[in-house]
Amino acid sequence: MKKIYLILAIALAANTFVYSQYVDNALKFSDNNYTGTARFVGMGGAFGAIGGDFSSIAINPAGLGIYRSSELVFSPGLGYSSNSSTYINNKVDESGYNVNLNNLGFVASYDLENSDTRWVNFNFGVGFNRINNFNNNIQFEGVNNSSLMEVFINYANATTTDPYELDGMYEFLIWDAFIMDFDTIANEFYNEITDEVFFDPDNFEINQRKIIETEGSISEFNFSFGGNYAHKLYIGASIGITKLRYDEYTSHYETETSGVPIPFIDGFDFREHSKTEGTGYTLKFGAIYKPVDYLRVGASLHLPTFYDLDQEFYNEAFGYFDTFTADGSRSPVQTYNYYLNTPLRAVGSIGFQIGKIGLIDVDYEYADYSTMKMDDDENSQGVIDDNAQIETIYQETHNLRAGAEFRSGPIYFRAGGGFSTSPYTDESINKDYQKITLSGGLGYREKNFFIDFAFSQTTSDYYLSAYTWDYNYELAKIENKLNNFILTFGFKF
Repeated sequence: MKKIYLILAIALAANTFVYSQYVDNALKFSDNNYTGTARFVGMGGAFGAIGGDFSSIAINPAGLGIYRSSELVFSPGLGYSSNSSTYINNKVDESGYNVNLNNLGFVASYDLENSDTRWVNFNFGVGFNRINNFNNNIQFEGVNNSSLMEVFINYANATTTDPYELDGMYEFLIWDAFIMDFDTIANEFYNEITDEVFFDPDNFEINQRKIIETEGSISEFNFSFGGNYAHKLYIGASIGITKLRYDEYTSHYETETSGVPIPFIDGFDFREHSKTEGTGYTLKFGAIYKPVDYLRVGASLHLPTFYDLDQEFYNEAFGYFDTFTADGSRSPVQTYNYYLNTPLRAVGSIGFQIGKIGLIDVDYEYADYSTMKMDDDENSQGVIDDNAQIETIYQETHNLRAGAEFRSGPIYFRAGGGFSTSPYTDESINKDYQKITLSGGLGYREKNFFIDFAFSQTTSDYYLSAYTWDYNYELAKIENKLNNFILTFGFKF
């Protein structure tokens, strides 16, 4: 007969899970992987001193002041992510597609040249740019000589001898799904997998497979203002409202090998589901100065984004047995509301105008991820601990972007790239992390219409652990490639 939940015990134990994941999520939600119009992407997102493109508002809102006419633009896109994972000398490839709208924007331009001032025009922009894409699929597997079940058994025996006092998001589910039992004579929890480890640790082995599937994005809705003073100074400001959605599903599956059969149980699967949604607010300020016709210098400041986030999550456990079938165990859906402040960003840019045939731009962006802050209504100890970990494992980053555009009649050729240093300190397994982006594109422009295409590929290598046990655990190396294909349609009037 199915064992009965103690809902109160589950609710009290839920906080252990809530705070354990948010140090990683803070970086996911604070990092920017700018997309937008095809022109912007094709030039590697390097637009801080050039402007004149709706997506340039994401870097420097003063770019809105470059416009001399009104414009409507939208950019559908196709994303393709691929991951090559190596875990315990075993390689697995995984990939996935997603279709999205990278950009939608409208710019209204007002001519002021007939006024009594030196202001040339004033522009207003409204729309959105996608600044992060969370769609990704990762899988790694291999034959290991330790088991996640060791972690569950260890925590259970260190906590209680009463199953109904176990952590309702973890060990209680394992017990409730008949994967773990309690020995009333030895007065301890046990499992046949950990028994095999104990009896013959030198020869123990078990198949492990980890699946991580994520979906969602961050889109920044902008209300922007820009002006052109004497064709020398361009200024701008942007009010940003960010919408965040992040869904994550993970599965940790273990099963016996033919070399080491395990009595009674064939294997188990522990699954975690979470969904995070929220809204953030930010302000950006910028200026572009043109001392001579061929040179532009830009600077912008991005205030932190202040997020109010809501999460729903639940876990499941399933056991697979030799002689019978048992129902899995699922926790009730838990909810949690918390706040996140992303880092302040500063951008410096230099651009070159090569007559009417070309543009070159170089951007430098600074952000210190150790300044991220989390909070909740209770100012709980978990939040305090997470903020301490953020200060320990994250650091400042230096991001470079460069792009060029050259024109031949109505045809435009573009190329660009970007490089980001590691946001992780030496305390992290990902201290050597780097992110590199390469891009290119084509465009066709007439007086009142343009169409652009761009392709970009962002590569990054990093490490994940299936779990941590006894300070001796295997790491999976993930080689990630995120490919974006973007098509932009624009109308000028």
